[in-house]
This record gives sequence, C-alpha cells and structure tokens, in this order.
Amino acid sequence: MTFNIKAKSLRLGNFIEAEVKTLLLQHTETTGQVFTPEALEYVWRQTQGQPWLVNALAYEACFELKSGRDRTHPITLELMKTAREDLIQRRDTHLDQLTDKLKEPRVHRVIAQMLGSEAQVEQFPTDDAQYVEDLGLIRRRPAWRIANPIYQEIIPRELTWTSQF
Repeated sequence: MTFNIKAKSLRLGNFIEAEVKTLLLQHTETTGQVFTPEALEYVWRQTQGQPWLVNALAYEACFELKSGRDRTHPITLELMKTAREDLIQRRDTHLDQLTDKLKEPRVHRVIAQMLGSEAQVEQFPTDDAQYVEDLGLIRRRPAWRIANPIYQEIIPRELTWTSQF
C-alpha cells in the first residue's frame, strides 16, 4: 500500500526530489487523484525526502483529511499545509520517537549547539555528529542544519521542553 507508515522503522536514506514525486504519482496512478505542482513541491521542501515524513504527510492529506478522500479533487498546497500541521500537533510515533532521541546526551549536545550558534564541523565530536546525522535529524550540506523544515519546527520546541525537566 502506498504511504505505509506503520512498517517497521529502519533508517533509510532520504529520497531525492524525483523519488518523492514518483512516490506521490503512484497515488495518482492508482486513484486518479492528482497533486497540484505546488503540493508536490511543498512535500519536497518540507520533508527534504525523509521517508517517514513524505509518506506520513501524503497519507494524512490523501486518506485522513476529509477533503483529501474525495478523489475527484486534487491534493492542493492548502491540503498539504493542513496535513503538516495535523502531523505536528498529533505527534505520531515517529515524531514522538524523535523527541525521545533528543533526550540522549550526545544528540542533545549536538542539536543544542547547532541551535545556539553558527555550527561548524569541528565543534562536534565526530562520532556524535555522525550519529545524529545517521538518525536523519541533521545534514551537513550545504552547511550543518536541522534536516528539514518540519524538524526545524519540532526540535527547538521539544529541546526547550525536555531541558526543563
């Protein structure tokens, strides 16, 4: 099934933009429901190809939102924006696990340092930075940064909240 987000979680490499579009167009081929070009671009920009986020965002828009279930209407930018907000508010399993990872000292240390200043490669212990990158939370190119806009919204909020305890 397209957009299966219940499968066992393994760290996959991120999709490239063409793979994100190919995945979303599988839904179109199966159901006839199209994605507007703006919606396709939005999914890529917001997820940067993170597999769980791509699938969860598409699933939310196409199967959970009432207007998305009407196959005669396209999946629009507005539907995708609503789906994004719903995912963030609901804190599905993946996002919940992400917040648990922030409690790990080596993850917390790297992320907190990135959020606190301009992050330079030499600031991070190599093993810690590699671990956090392998988790898909950060990326090096073009510079050290939180991996995607959805995580950029969630991580600072959760890091602040978890550090209060």
